[in-house]
Amino acid sequence: MEDVNIKKQPKKYDAVIVGSGAGGGMAAYVLANAGLKVCLLEAGANFDPRENSAQLKNPWDSPRRGASTKFRPFGDFDGCYWGWKIDGEPYTQAPGSNWEWWRARMVGGRTNHWGRISLRFGPLDFKRKSYDGLGDDWPIGYEDIKPYYDKIDKLIGVFGTNEGLYNDPDGFFLPPPKPRLHELMIQRSNAKINIPVIPSRLSILTKRINNTREACFFCAQCGRSCKIYGDFSSSSVLVKPAVETGNVDLVVNAMAREVLTNREGLATGVS
Repeated sequence: MEDVNIKKQPKKYDAVIVGSGAGGGMAAYVLANAGLKVCLLEAGANFDPRENSAQLKNPWDSPRRGASTKFRPFGDFDGCYWGWKIDGEPYTQAPGSNWEWWRARMVGGRTNHWGRISLRFGPLDFKRKSYDGLGDDWPIGYEDIKPYYDKIDKLIGVFGTNEGLYNDPDGFFLPPPKPRLHELMIQRSNAKINIPVIPSRLSILTKRINNTREACFFCAQCGRSCKIYGDFSSSSVLVKPAVETGNVDLVVNAMAREVLTNREGLATGVS
């Protein structure tokens, strides 16, 4: 007897990606631009910062004056749908534990509301055990990852300065904002004790790029997501361009239940 509640998708894809956040969005972007046909599944709602961000709203625009809810745990204007507790989601905890994982349910996932600090691991970070005896060394080193860091800098836009510091590697940076008075004072004082003070490295645009993303106008509301795509979010920088290639079908409000496999254990689809 066939289960009438199961609807099989007749369309075949080269890849099915579960989740549209930092990892899923990048996978969709790379595969789509390589010409593969992709189905991108997102458990939450569609979200485009240009249309859906609460950027520049006033506290009195919220009936709760911006206070948190289960749907917006970091406040009514935060660029994230849901968080620690999601209605109807089968999230469980081991007996005696209180481990809670923040789970965004929206296109772009948690990249819509983070602080955009975009640092590279340095050479020592890959070989900590050899350096200070703690943890384990990675089986790869900085030079293996450097080409990908370089690509990311150019793709998403990161501001900063090249300083020649060994464990804070140089990159392909946009010009940083001019330092404020207190920052100049800190920089001058620290120079006397040989502590370098350099601009932060953030994936926030100080110049327009790609003809679609505008430079930051310093509203200090990155956590709400940016209507002019002036910062990096998977939703605006990866998913939107991937869909525009025509190679990606984005399916929202579609929580993956399981990966379907054949007798050889190879994936054949997603339920």
